[in-house]
This record gives sequence, C-alpha cells and structure tokens, in this order.
Amino acid sequence: MGVKESAFLLKIRGMEYFNDELSCLGDQLAEILLCIKEFKQDYQWYVFDVFGSTHSSLFELFPSQDLSVMSTDQLIDSVRQVVQFESGVFIGFQKGLQIEWDLNSMPETEEDEGIQHSLADIEIRAFDFSYFEVYGNDVEIEKHLVHNLNK
Repeated sequence: MGVKESAFLLKIRGMEYFNDELSCLGDQLAEILLCIKEFKQDYQWYVFDVFGSTHSSLFELFPSQDLSVMSTDQLIDSVRQVVQFESGVFIGFQKGLQIEWDLNSMPETEEDEGIQHSLADIEIRAFDFSYFEVYGNDVEIEKHLVHNLNK
C-alpha cells in the first residue's frame, strides 16, 4: 500500500499529554478523537490492525473485517471500551466519500510514516502500548490537539 506524505506527525504519550504514566489507553484515544471532533465533525472512520486489552470482543467493537465505516461518535464509544491498545490504525475521511480498499494491502500499524490512503485526511496509530501517532493534512488540527490535550 502506498503511503501519502502528511502535513504533520504528532506523537502523543501518556505522560506528556495526559499526565498519566501509561499510554495508548482507550480513554486517551477517546480524548484525541473528541478534540478532532471539536475541530472537524464530519469524519467517517475505518479501523484496522487492532489489538489490545478489553472487557469485550475487539471484533464486536471494531468489525473492520467487513470494512464497515464508523462515525466519530461510534468510534469514541468503541475505543472507550478498550483498556489499552497494543496496535491499531484509525483512518478518517470526509463524510460521503466512496472509499475503495486494496484487499491485498490493508493498512497496518507498522507501515512507513504517512497516511495509508490517498483520500484520507487523518490517521491515528497506536504503537505497542507506548504512544499514539497522529498524521494529518491540516496543521490547524495539530495545533488544536496540542493546545487542548495539554490542559
């Protein structure tokens, strides 16, 4: 899969942004998504390569094998049910776009830096319980995240 260069890359660790020793928590990802939603409400999300600890089935929370799309609110509800992410790729697109995927080359957490679909606006990856990476096309979203997560 080709990776599109992004306008920004923001690494978010628990101690730096949430005053928490742990990183990649479901509640932390929910906070990131809430900040993105405040800035831009009309994203539809696709989820790939999700592993982590949870009290319910990850397949039920993220039925990505059929490439189902989630609203930002649905995604927030799902990530809040995850204790901590080991991996995950969350790709946001403008609502209403018809998205096609190459079934032989699906997005992965360990891909090169950048956004893994040419039409996507934003991508969030969870890395090994350690940090989130946020890639985006709009540096104003990066500024909004930095300002609002560092309260």
